[in-house]
Amino acid sequence: MPADPSRSFKWATIICSVVSIVFLIAAAVRENISADWRARQAAFREILTRKAKDAAARTAARNLPIEIRQVVVPALHAVDRCVTCHLGIDDPRMADQANPHRTHPKRLLTIHRVEKFGCTVCHQGQGAALNFEEAKAEDYFWDYPLLPAKFTEATCASCHNPRALPAGSAGRLVLGAQLYEQKGCGGCHKLNGKGGQLGLPLDNVGLKTKHQFVRTNLKGSQTNWNWLAEHFRDPAGIIPGSLMPVPALSRPQVEALTVFMLSLRQRDLPAEYLAPDKIDEQYARLHPAPPDGAALYRRYCAACHDTGLFSRWDKLFQRFVPGIRNAAFVRAADDESLAVNVREGRPGTPMPGWGPKAGGLSEAELAALVAYMRSSAPAMALPAAPARGDAARGATLFAQNCAGCHGVAGQGLIAPALANPVFQRAATDAFIAQTIRAGRENTPMPAFGRAGFGEAEIGDLLAYIRKWQPAGAAAVALGRQP
Repeated sequence: MPADPSRSFKWATIICSVVSIVFLIAAAVRENISADWRARQAAFREILTRKAKDAAARTAARNLPIEIRQVVVPALHAVDRCVTCHLGIDDPRMADQANPHRTHPKRLLTIHRVEKFGCTVCHQGQGAALNFEEAKAEDYFWDYPLLPAKFTEATCASCHNPRALPAGSAGRLVLGAQLYEQKGCGGCHKLNGKGGQLGLPLDNVGLKTKHQFVRTNLKGSQTNWNWLAEHFRDPAGIIPGSLMPVPALSRPQVEALTVFMLSLRQRDLPAEYLAPDKIDEQYARLHPAPPDGAALYRRYCAACHDTGLFSRWDKLFQRFVPGIRNAAFVRAADDESLAVNVREGRPGTPMPGWGPKAGGLSEAELAALVAYMRSSAPAMALPAAPARGDAARGATLFAQNCAGCHGVAGQGLIAPALANPVFQRAATDAFIAQTIRAGRENTPMPAFGRAGFGEAEIGDLLAYIRKWQPAGAAAVALGRQP
């Protein structure tokens, strides 16, 4: 009788089935009998028994049930089983124990009850997990892994105004917010609708997942917080070609700024979770105090212009950065022309517009910023501009004396772009003539009036420079003499 050709397949099926059953039994044993959480609860029960001071306490400790525990918070869409292992978080007797049995630090649970807040609203992580690696969730398909202890202050800002908390309560977060202001990050990044446009908006960066970050050059942990920290240390090393300057931060400052970035979350929490200081903060945002021009300048302008008293060459951008608070400049410019430059920026350069539709500054804030720029020198009554002369002669004078700094086509090299349409709209003939005549102290711009240029030559130059002016721009936009 011929051998059954399917016999070997039947035996293979039987063997695979037996192996599968063995693995299923092992998994069931691992999950229900030898799970880590069971051992941790047994250890906690022994600690309670040792600490018991009477027979009743010892009996209660020995009878502590070994079971899965969880906190369900429907308002936050959270199911957190962290308390399955962290049984001692609200027990003062556990203050001397190691994790996971230790009492929660800083007695925060006295005002953040676990049954109301859960755990993941502050710590993130995979709340339904029953072992540490899965709860940590760094290498799992989980959007928000467990935050390291040094970064957990980031979540305080969801319910609190960190600056209104008692001193030391959220020190890293407060320092990070201060560094954001001091380093002029708002000059390139928008936050709450205000800021520059060279970098990405930061409003919700704390809720981004790691898949939204370019991690090709990221070494070590592939978490958001490691990406942010490494990016602050070496922006171009993480994003090749990045124009972000190295902010020169110490290690604690890197951590603080990382905490602040992680705190930027547009999370819609129920009103009962918002502390009074958070509500006050939201009210203040909707009803801001009168703008402070100096603070606005530090926040949005100083990163590029520094004090603004001197012009400088920016090696990173390979561009001339004008001294916008230079006394000679603000004396010659009226408030309207300063406001136009700030409001509209300089197209074709890194200088963005800061008006309501661009950088998000209100007209009141623009006025405060102009007033601060003006504080370095009062406006002066400018001598009348000479009549525009011969543009052909002006072209020769420009090529001989001006093109080396301003560019042959007025495009700007180590001096401003005179062909820029915003400059042409904002600058009056009197302003341009006075600049040629008197120069700019603390900048490379010489006083050609003292170098032999008469009013006729200035008029010729003026005629040539105005060839770049859009038709009727000054008269229409500013309502002043062209």
